[in-house]
Amino acid sequence: MTMNDNTTVPSDGARTFDVRAFARTAQGSMRDEIDTTEYAEQRLPDDVLRVLRFLRDLEASTMAHLRNVLVTATHKDARVTAFLVSWAFEKFWIADAIEMVLEANGESGTAVATDGAAVRHDHVEAPDRRGPVMRAISAMRIGTPIVAVHMASGLIDEWITRAAYECAVEVAHSEALTKTVARLLGLKQRHSEFFEEESRCRLASTPRAAKLANRTLGHVAWPLGSIGRSNETRAFFERFAFGGVEGAARAGAIERGIASLPGISAGVARDIRERLVP
Repeated sequence: MTMNDNTTVPSDGARTFDVRAFARTAQGSMRDEIDTTEYAEQRLPDDVLRVLRFLRDLEASTMAHLRNVLVTATHKDARVTAFLVSWAFEKFWIADAIEMVLEANGESGTAVATDGAAVRHDHVEAPDRRGPVMRAISAMRIGTPIVAVHMASGLIDEWITRAAYECAVEVAHSEALTKTVARLLGLKQRHSEFFEEESRCRLASTPRAAKLANRTLGHVAWPLGSIGRSNETRAFFERFAFGGVEGAARAGAIERGIASLPGISAGVARDIRERLVP
């Protein structure tokens, strides 16, 4: 399949992820299948509730992220766009499921873009703060290699948020949360599979894609959707998911995963790990 800027990527036949099947089976509301009464017997620890609020907000911020993605050449790729529509749909209902858990634990309130405190202004993340207009102008020069960056960003984000979900389960010691998170991670596994397959195919397809990814991924605010959150909230998330010996091990696993992507330098993978670990 040849793209408009003469960049060649593997044909759809080289892929195994079935986008049509994913769209047909996209998960909607889970309010009828998640039994929140179990949470009444054991309220979740405050730190777990706090990280769940953050994860809910990240899952609910997908449309804002999608807006930034679709002002680039990514919107011209029918396969990717078809996936992203169903992906955003599932992420909305994942956020709703987390909201159910929060409500069952006496928490309330919808997702918010910021939590009122000063947001982090890390100069490394400055390029990630550009609005959709600047992104669109920049994307006109970049062309289709940006699709590989978006796919790799989605994959790394899935790895980061999965680590946080798994850490929440470990800290909570709650059978109810274990079941709920297993349900959500089952959905998110399909997201990871698509992003990983597309990342590897597209990064391997052209040196331009890998070069752009190396230049871009180190400037992303991780996890995706966190750039508008306060420094305090982001620092808490980093301590919770990646603090201590076990957290450092989770971050190390993510580093190795990033470094395994075609063309991605060990230095970029290391830089991302260092920004995750408090």
